[in-house]
Amino acid sequence: MSVLFVLLPALAMCLGWGIRGQFGGETGAMVPGAMVGLALAMLAGWRGKEAARLAAVAAFACSLGGMMTYGQTIGLVQNQYPSPTYWWGLLGLAIKGGVWIGITGAFLAIATSDRYRPGELLAMIVGMFVLGAIGMQLLNRPHNPPEQLPLIYFSARNDPKPRVEWWGGLWFALIGLMAYTGAFKKHRQAVAMALWGIVAGAIGFSFGEVLQAWGTHQKPFGEAVQRWMDWWKVMEMTFGFIAGAGLGIGWKVTGLSATPPPKPQTWHRRWDDLTILLWLIPVLAVELGIGWAKGWEKLPAIWMLIGLLGSLAGSGWAPFGTGVAVTLVSASNTVLYLVDERKLLAFGWGFAGLVVLLFITAYLSALWHRREVPARTWWLWTVWMQTGLTWAKYLPEVLLKPDERNWFVRWGSGGVVEMSFVVLAVILTLLVSTRKEV
Repeated sequence: MSVLFVLLPALAMCLGWGIRGQFGGETGAMVPGAMVGLALAMLAGWRGKEAARLAAVAAFACSLGGMMTYGQTIGLVQNQYPSPTYWWGLLGLAIKGGVWIGITGAFLAIATSDRYRPGELLAMIVGMFVLGAIGMQLLNRPHNPPEQLPLIYFSARNDPKPRVEWWGGLWFALIGLMAYTGAFKKHRQAVAMALWGIVAGAIGFSFGEVLQAWGTHQKPFGEAVQRWMDWWKVMEMTFGFIAGAGLGIGWKVTGLSATPPPKPQTWHRRWDDLTILLWLIPVLAVELGIGWAKGWEKLPAIWMLIGLLGSLAGSGWAPFGTGVAVTLVSASNTVLYLVDERKLLAFGWGFAGLVVLLFITAYLSALWHRREVPARTWWLWTVWMQTGLTWAKYLPEVLLKPDERNWFVRWGSGGVVEMSFVVLAVILTLLVSTRKEV
């Protein structure tokens, strides 16, 4: 097996997950999904249009796991060291990480096949939603703290605000998806990729937290180095690296890397327009914190499933999902952070900049899709745009906010993280640029 089949998706998801941590939420999880989708498409030698579609599918599939809360689960592992809930917390992270990457792996395989018609895909997505609701009720409810909490619970029972969990619903949806693709569609590669994702996600999330708990409490490199270390970011990027490596190995051993791009049956373009609007309006409203959308953030599965269905069944979702949507979620989060949280930017200027950026992104995405630019172009845009947006979120505070510390010390561990993003982006650029374009 070529080392590149492990290294490229591993580093792609390592960078993507580190960037995702800067933006958070289910929409932030679109970033590592898009990156690993593009990496796997290039390893298979797919052209630009097919690569963009696979990246869009992976982005929306990966976003589903972002609904799960895990901050308090991590707290079970590292609030004390060693913690009495250490192993219970790691089990919870393995369960959450496994289903997260398992769903991503399954849909990566589904996107390589032309055996699924739009009506079947719609039924499959609806079925996942129904199974998810059932699984959530059975495993993650009731949630009426402090009197009633689920029997199997991986957050902090004694916290004043114990988190609502969703992992049971996602597991029901994934098991149902594996049963449908394996037993009814005879698509064993989808089941195999789901299993590879489950193993890689479970190991990656739990091992990443082992490193974080160890580094935070043991300070292995001494106090002088500790202040420059962001162990939470170490956990995130370790999770991404192992998850991406597992998906890359699965991509190779299942034979998907040698599969020609599919020619899927797609619905009418008008359905593209409708579903894009159904995704775009609520997500943008929630991301920018618009008042009339208050409460919509509690229904992220609906928007993400619409995007997933569109990227599988539509023809216009490939450039939108890979280009516009992934840029939108990171850019809008950056604007909101600088305007509302840090007060470093007026809303009018931030919103105007967001509109201009999205206009440029939409124009380039449509142009590239029509002209069938190489997958490498989509790759470079995604890697460097996302890396640049993390700098746009981080740098103004360092440069503009008054601080008695000198300029170098002000960078802190955040500066180390930002530089690591640049280094990874350079490495990923070099890995792709030395590979012969198909």
